[in-house]
Amino acid sequence: MGIDRKHVLIACAIAGAVLGLMLAVLQAAGPFPTSDLHGMPTGASRSTGFMLAMAPLLAAWGFTIHLRCSDAQIARYLKANAALCVAWLLIVTLKYPTGNDHLVSIMWYLYYVPMLLTSTFSLFSAMRASALDRMPITSYAKRAVLAIDAALIALVLTNNLHHMVFRFSFDDPLWSGSYTYGPGYWVVLGWIIAQIALFFACSFAAARRQLRSAFAPMALIVGVLGTYTVLYILRFLIGSNLALVYSVLLISCLEIALDLGILPSYYWRESMFSALPFNLRILSRAGEVALHTALFQPSAHDEAPHSMLLQSDLPRRSIRSFRTTAVPHTLFRGYNVTGGSALLAEDVATIDERREMLERQQDSLRAHNDLLKHRHAIDSVLYRTQQERALIDEIEQTLAAKTRRIDELLSGLPRGNDPQSVAQRRERLTEVKLLIAYCKRKGGLVLAGKSDPAFNRERLQLVFNETAADLRTLGIDCAAFVDVKRVLPASTVSVLYDCLYDFAAAAFAATDPILMLFVSDGPETGKGPDAQRRRRVVEMRAALEAGESPQSEGYMRSLEELRGVLERRNVRFTLDIAPDGATLAVQVSEEEGAV
Repeated sequence: MGIDRKHVLIACAIAGAVLGLMLAVLQAAGPFPTSDLHGMPTGASRSTGFMLAMAPLLAAWGFTIHLRCSDAQIARYLKANAALCVAWLLIVTLKYPTGNDHLVSIMWYLYYVPMLLTSTFSLFSAMRASALDRMPITSYAKRAVLAIDAALIALVLTNNLHHMVFRFSFDDPLWSGSYTYGPGYWVVLGWIIAQIALFFACSFAAARRQLRSAFAPMALIVGVLGTYTVLYILRFLIGSNLALVYSVLLISCLEIALDLGILPSYYWRESMFSALPFNLRILSRAGEVALHTALFQPSAHDEAPHSMLLQSDLPRRSIRSFRTTAVPHTLFRGYNVTGGSALLAEDVATIDERREMLERQQDSLRAHNDLLKHRHAIDSVLYRTQQERALIDEIEQTLAAKTRRIDELLSGLPRGNDPQSVAQRRERLTEVKLLIAYCKRKGGLVLAGKSDPAFNRERLQLVFNETAADLRTLGIDCAAFVDVKRVLPASTVSVLYDCLYDFAAAAFAATDPILMLFVSDGPETGKGPDAQRRRRVVEMRAALEAGESPQSEGYMRSLEELRGVLERRNVRFTLDIAPDGATLAVQVSEEEGAV
């Protein structure tokens, strides 16, 4: 709202206030006195012309409310105020000519019906504008306000019975001007003032920040009304027409609230529709634009969406969304309305731009994902090749060492046939047999890596059982048990072979040996994203018991060779060596078992 418009509103408010004061002064000391009627003052009769002119104006104002106010409930409240003001003027016009004191007093009491209800309906309008009526407690508050109004109206209308509002006696010919105020009057006045204050509080809450400075004209109107009320109570303006002055000031205040936008108002329905913040148009059944908002800009491409909407034959209470290449980056929504259809156009250029950006990102991510899959496949093949090569190198080194040991044993065989030479020859040949079996198993891993690289439980159990049977034929009490529930890679089996045969060699070199072997799935290990891979662990536990006599050099050599192999492989193990036995606990994972 521009500064010029504010100045105009302030000027109108001042003019309204001055008009109200002039009406009050002219009525109180008018230049056309008339004769008394039954000894009563006739100030009201001097304003009859004003009332006859004001009544049609109030009715016309109520009709404009029906056209301007966009909220039906607020419009009903404001039209009720206009009707109450017209009824009030009618009561004042008919009051004194009746000539009956009791009837005059009742019509006087009827003044307070519009006085109470107009302030109540104004308060309800402000509550509606500030959205307070959406709260559940508001309905109870409105009922309470109406109940208080009804009680006060009943109190005033029954004043002739108790004189708690106005105190006078019908025996006094001048009773209509010589009354005094009772406690009920101050209650009624206080309640009206409270409702006016609540009206301003709710209106202030409903107004936007830029409109709150415009409350000055309304405050000026209320100030004039308050001044007039005080002077009227003090009998300085007792002869003025309270109904006329109150109606003028009330309607002026409500009109300012409507014009400022504190209460919802549009000059015409078309203006209200045009002000909607949407690109919306109403089409007739023939496809012509009957009504449109200010955001709608006609163009040569409007025919395409119009024809698509008309051909869709929308059922009642349905919505159709569609797009057309004739109007790019626009989403149309069609609604079925009485007598035609409504077409809403939404600018979706930003959404289209984001969708295109997301599609480009998705294509880029899809290509990157394919590249990662291809790279992963290459890395997997390279990793398997490296593992196989490392396993072959390790087996070659081990076999070379074992072959040298076999050559040493065979070249050093005793030649004699005495019992000692035969025993030594038998011992060496037995060790050669174990070394040859070891070389056979290790060499088989190379072939298994090409044909069947996975070792299941049955295959591993067979190897351990064959070795245990060979050891028992050599006088070693041995037992082996395998409880593995999945297949194992060749690198893991290679570690298990080293543990098996090195312990077997140590047992062969010990006195009265007892060897126990157990292979099983180990406990879960690993944390974080790689936990699923690190969890694949195999555990081997071995125990060797021997006599207390000093052990041979081969006993210690075999176990130390096993320690060196395990340390090079960086597996988790514990190996305790003693003259009377040894224990081993080793955990091998697929990653750790691979060289």
